[in-house]
Amino acid sequence: MPTDPKLLLTPEEVEAVRAEIRGIIQAEGIPATQIAREAGIAYGTFSSWLGGTYAGRNDRIAAEARKWQATRQVRAETQAMAPAAPRFVATPSAELYLALFARAQHLPDFAVLVGLPGTGKSSAACHYTRNTPNVFKVMANPMMGSPRSVLDEIGRLTGTGGAGGLTPHALQRAIVQKLRGIGALIMVDEAQFLRSEALDQLRTLHDEAEVGLVLIGNPSIFGRLEGGSRSAEFAQLFSRVGLRHLRKEATKGDVDALLDAWGLQDEPARKMLHAIARKPGALRGMTKTLKLAHMLAAAEHAGAPGEQHIREAYGMISATDAKAAA
Repeated sequence: MPTDPKLLLTPEEVEAVRAEIRGIIQAEGIPATQIAREAGIAYGTFSSWLGGTYAGRNDRIAAEARKWQATRQVRAETQAMAPAAPRFVATPSAELYLALFARAQHLPDFAVLVGLPGTGKSSAACHYTRNTPNVFKVMANPMMGSPRSVLDEIGRLTGTGGAGGLTPHALQRAIVQKLRGIGALIMVDEAQFLRSEALDQLRTLHDEAEVGLVLIGNPSIFGRLEGGSRSAEFAQLFSRVGLRHLRKEATKGDVDALLDAWGLQDEPARKMLHAIARKPGALRGMTKTLKLAHMLAAAEHAGAPGEQHIREAYGMISATDAKAAA
């Protein structure tokens, strides 16, 4: 314990922590800037403390560095227990999505992919983007509703934003010049967040650059385009939609493909996971449950998870009992 009650750590403990941090930097090549950021310490302060020249409360900086060490250890232990999940599984639904994206890109055409959460839309979109040239995937959010925000994001993805900033008209022109003639595809995930003006901006890019366009979202985006009191507002947009796909739920084939990819053979456990996949969250909720079940099984050195692990894992993330769900 510190001899001075005002000190959090003794000078000897401070020096020990400093030596440990230096050792981590040297052995693992972790930048000091990263450690400072993760520890919540200003880099200038952390750098001078690490070099032994800090004139302030060295014990306080050492205490924060020690917290970082402890958190880092817990993170490493948790990640070591986490299973190596398949990055992408070509489920039957995913195959349909990928075919839709390819048609939209190469015709080119305007496609709308609608589905409830957890039906594999985003996973397929990320896979297609990683493996196909000239695909630019925008992840919409509640703050991205205006035409300008859409142009800014596409400009960032295509490298046409300009260091000093461009007017909306100039940015649109730069994006059109960049995309025209290269067989590009613009994909917008979570498109339900976009306002009508932003959707119309995407239509303009689709027309002028002659690129494929895919809107991915929940059923509300299709409802806005196809009907209701605002249908006239979207007439020009809807008339350009050449490809549509609606996925209301995960299929049995989707679930089986994922469970096979995980190597799960236990039939009672598979049956329970099929039931979970029919709940809100679908494949996403099932996958989260399976990951946690693997960690529970690993903690018991039990190998692959069984029905009891699935039940316990689902109970940690849902108020519904997994057995009742089945």
